Amino acid sequence: MDQPAFAAMGLEVDDAMLAAFQADGISAPTAVQQAAIAPILAGQHVIIQSGTGTGKTLAYLLPILQRLRAPDSGRSLIFAPATELALQTQRVADRYKHPSIHTGALVSTTNARKQKAKVTQSTRLIVGTPGRILDQFAERKLKGVTTIVLDEPDPILATQGADYLREILSRPEPKVQLIFAAATLGANAKRLADEFMGDARVHTQVASDPLQTNITHQYLNARSESTKDISLAHFIEEAKCKRAIVFVNQPNLIRHLYRFLGERNLKSVSLSTDRSKLDRQNALRAFGASEARVLITTDQAMTGIDIPDVEWVIHFELPSSGLAYVHRAGRTGRAGKSGHSVVLVTREDRPMQERIAKEVGVRFTSARDAD
Repeated sequence: MDQPAFAAMGLEVDDAMLAAFQADGISAPTAVQQAAIAPILAGQHVIIQSGTGTGKTLAYLLPILQRLRAPDSGRSLIFAPATELALQTQRVADRYKHPSIHTGALVSTTNARKQKAKVTQSTRLIVGTPGRILDQFAERKLKGVTTIVLDEPDPILATQGADYLREILSRPEPKVQLIFAAATLGANAKRLADEFMGDARVHTQVASDPLQTNITHQYLNARSESTKDISLAHFIEEAKCKRAIVFVNQPNLIRHLYRFLGERNLKSVSLSTDRSKLDRQNALRAFGASEARVLITTDQAMTGIDIPDVEWVIHFELPSSGLAYVHRAGRTGRAGKSGHSVVLVTREDRPMQERIAKEVGVRFTSARDAD
């Protein structure tokens, strides 16, 4: 463990943090952490922009948790676009925080009354979804906030509460440190940064991107839409995919693929927004434990979910944009490991495939032609 590297940024590594680093297999700070930790500790507005799997969450959590050790440092809020990302961030914070720091979650899928009872004045770090956090602001329950993080700001700024969030940020007191964390910044995020961060902001855009360095991008030809399922099953078997996330756009395809792959002894689980919280947790647990070989899902259902050591991402249907492709493909090639992103394409899909390649700056090579 390279404690001097963290110490050089002003980070105090205590026993609890050291144990968490060891448990997570972290031996040294990533490039984005080296760029972001010191300015966040100094109270500056910071934009953390880097690819998926580069350590953005710890880049803002570690300095925030250190500052929260001081009793008079106020409270920190972390906005996330989806419940899973919020709860995952809280779990990371709980592993690395000092025991004196109380954390809480305000998320859209849990009973609001029970959540409010758990988030008290002593709760120093609050992670949640925009609606629930802004409800607490409206009820004047979130006083003394000094730091606000928008983890993936563009989907957050697309919610109904975006105008109210702007109004909160425009208040003269207390002065709020604003932090963005994202792989890419859209127009809404850039406008908000210009409006509230000013020219003194620190923009830590790290050149190294796992999308370019850790992930191979391939295409798999299919004769037609109706034979894509056959191409998918053959490819999973022939490529010996141990664990693959398969993305679809149409939720009704999830059930079809689940049955189709199951009939071919390819153990699968599925994840969709209409399933219960328990069903979703069981699916993620089974896939994470390699009890299932394939996870079939949609972009929306996977928002904010981090599953380590996924080697394959397969796009059964092409994503709607280059940005969506970045988020899908970024489920593999994380933490310095290699991965593969494969798009299934018919002749009609090729113009969209070429557009995506141009938007994100990747080159697709052939995985194999369909039989």
